[in-house]
Amino acid sequence: MASAMKSYIVIRDYQPGDELQCQEVVKEGTMSTVNAAFFAGLTREITFELMVLMSALMFIFFGFPFSVCFASIPVVIALMYCCIYAGHSFKAMEMLGDLSNIPRVYMSNDHTGFWVAEVLEPCYNFTSPKNIDYSIISQKHFRCLSLDLKQYRKKIIGTVGIVKSRNFENFAWLRRMAVSSGYQRKKVASSLLDEALRFCASKHYVAVELITTECHDSARSLYLKKGFELRQIYHKKYRLTFTTSNVAIRPMPSDYGAFIKAMSNKTSTIVSFVHIKQYISNQQSGGKCIK
Repeated sequence: MASAMKSYIVIRDYQPGDELQCQEVVKEGTMSTVNAAFFAGLTREITFELMVLMSALMFIFFGFPFSVCFASIPVVIALMYCCIYAGHSFKAMEMLGDLSNIPRVYMSNDHTGFWVAEVLEPCYNFTSPKNIDYSIISQKHFRCLSLDLKQYRKKIIGTVGIVKSRNFENFAWLRRMAVSSGYQRKKVASSLLDEALRFCASKHYVAVELITTECHDSARSLYLKKGFELRQIYHKKYRLTFTTSNVAIRPMPSDYGAFIKAMSNKTSTIVSFVHIKQYISNQQSGGKCIK
């Protein structure tokens, strides 16, 4: 009975029927950085240039008084917010495309995979998730508990996927890492990342690469903690690479063709790699894994 009172988060493989909830989680994660991107955009030089340009156009070509010209400043700010919101919305729609057919994109061969974090809470428990101490368990451990699922409500609150990199042989690409806002800071993202990296190690991938933005501060901190390395910073855009055998990999510009679209975004973009052997070493030297 004591175990039935506990709340669990199960890290498990994707199952048919998970698509809609996965799409909701990823969409929420994509749209969650709208405000952060907006405030970051306010400090950009181009924002002030647009304000000055619009005021000058109104004064020189239309003869509006200065008081009216200055009113264009909030118009520029509002327009910028609308553009950022629209950009995030289009990005979310693009991301939801492959999530509508997870088996084809992420389960097409033995070297791809997709995992979800599913929360199990007692039906009678209405406490806020922020105040609940969850036990994060693996799918194998969950099966051993033999819980009465009729007493629990289930919901997917996290996702992560692994596909083969298009740019480098034996490289994996980590995608669709997202955790619902109510369940963040519960080590859900860390557990999902560990599961994905263990999978990559078992498939003998040399490294894992991912892309994130300057607005995902917590995510960047997690990736660096797990062994991802930041190698270059330029013009508020970040490039991360990894080192193997003490030789830094320096891809040619043509190798980054798939990244051009991401790197051209107004928000900074990170490209990062992690060395699988280094990850395994960290785990053996005291890193905590899901049992």
